[in-house]
Amino acid sequence: MDKPAEFLIRSALHDLANVLAGIRGILDLGSADEPMGTRDRDRLEAVLDEGLATLERTRFLAMGQCPATGLEPGDTWRAHLREELQPLAVIFRTTFELTPEGEPGTDQWPGPALRSFVRAATRQVLPYVRTGRLSIRFEAREAAWTVRWDGVNAIPENLLPIPDDRPKDIASRWAAELARALDITFTLADGALAARVPRPRTSD
Repeated sequence: MDKPAEFLIRSALHDLANVLAGIRGILDLGSADEPMGTRDRDRLEAVLDEGLATLERTRFLAMGQCPATGLEPGDTWRAHLREELQPLAVIFRTTFELTPEGEPGTDQWPGPALRSFVRAATRQVLPYVRTGRLSIRFEAREAAWTVRWDGVNAIPENLLPIPDDRPKDIASRWAAELARALDITFTLADGALAARVPRPRTSD
């Protein structure tokens, strides 16, 4: 077995073991004599949703594929993203604020691929958030799209360019893979972590 495949398998097994441990923890802490409460049911659904996301990311990584990048209207794109971030909101007890910015007529975003990146990158960002609230701003311009995580004053280690043989979870591997595929660059400015995604050039 080659090294990249071995590291991918190790990461996937580690993440899925954590999912199963999370499920067992929720079940063990619940009362055997009473139905599962709303809070525990929400936590269980969130853990399972993240487990399914891990499987989907692992499949894409193993096959060397990326999700679609076709443009979607900004309102639709952000509505889907809010749904996809909900499991993280439950697991990390965080409220997300999604705010659009940018130039008129440019509020279209590259489909499932960038949403999947934002979800995976946000998971790396959340340990840096101490307030229980994370504002994410989405700026669309003719030259590029920019995603900003406010109040994050460092680039998470798992989002930095690092050797592939370093231990990483599937979410960070996936974020790194999509960052390469979409030519994403990270910067820190004005108290925010920013990910810049250049728009594809169109031929005249």
